[in-house]
Amino acid sequence: MKPEKQRSYVFDFYCLNSNQNDLFSTPTDIAFERLLNEEAYGNISHYGSTRELFGLTYRKESNSYAGQIRKIRKADLPEVGAPGKHSKTIELNADEGVIEKNFFVFYKENSLLVMHRNDTGNTGSHLAQLLTGTTGVAFFAGPLIRPDQAEKLLNNKLNIKKFSVKIPKPTNPELYPQDSISAKTIELLNQSGADSLDVTFTIDQKLDTSAGRLTSALQSAIGSLLSMGATKAKLDTDENGKILPIDLIANRIYSKQYIKTNSFFPPSESMYRLADQAKEEQRELLDEYFGNTSRII
Repeated sequence: MKPEKQRSYVFDFYCLNSNQNDLFSTPTDIAFERLLNEEAYGNISHYGSTRELFGLTYRKESNSYAGQIRKIRKADLPEVGAPGKHSKTIELNADEGVIEKNFFVFYKENSLLVMHRNDTGNTGSHLAQLLTGTTGVAFFAGPLIRPDQAEKLLNNKLNIKKFSVKIPKPTNPELYPQDSISAKTIELLNQSGADSLDVTFTIDQKLDTSAGRLTSALQSAIGSLLSMGATKAKLDTDENGKILPIDLIANRIYSKQYIKTNSFFPPSESMYRLADQAKEEQRELLDEYFGNTSRII
């Protein structure tokens, strides 16, 4: 048996909900219950990969659902080899693939999703897509940003001079509602043939026609764009004549947890306990964020 060594795992925080404007809006816990009762199957395939919910369980003590979201890749598989020798492809059975996984816990209170970060695996948006495919109702996973910045955005207190956002083309664009900023963004990506959208909204105060600041309509768009898995979201704001940058990606709420293990991942229950610890560590920020009557997402 390998000796134990200390590993660190980063946990990101999201608010996971269905589209409240949908006539058939479904509470997130009901979607998980359908999966637990095998009334639905959480599995979608696209671009040579299959994503699935695995090991889903209900945790009564914390009124939460825990499990894994796994990405099983069958295309463009890596090669293996030794120094000085030719490499060879990995031999897999027809139903096998390379697995990348993320452990998550969804807490019914505040629809809070705590997911361990794996950059080669999945994000909260992928979990939302899986639930969308399961229920037929659009789900969104909005990353939580620090409450002081969230409050200013919600109440249109920021004098925004510039907004830059980068969004990768979704692997399952049909899962997004057709009457939203998300759908319009996807349509632009499809028409252009691009793999990502990198756009900047800015003002030019030298123009007599300039409004002097970006409008409050941008506020409602920010949440939707973040929920699409934006990899960049930056604001330049004017604070009494001083331009201050805000990085909405870097300023997301997250927590780093540590555990000793002799494998790449400790047992599932250990990862879920780390998620609990991450939630407890950030309790003050979470209470402040969810204490607002409104949300960005």
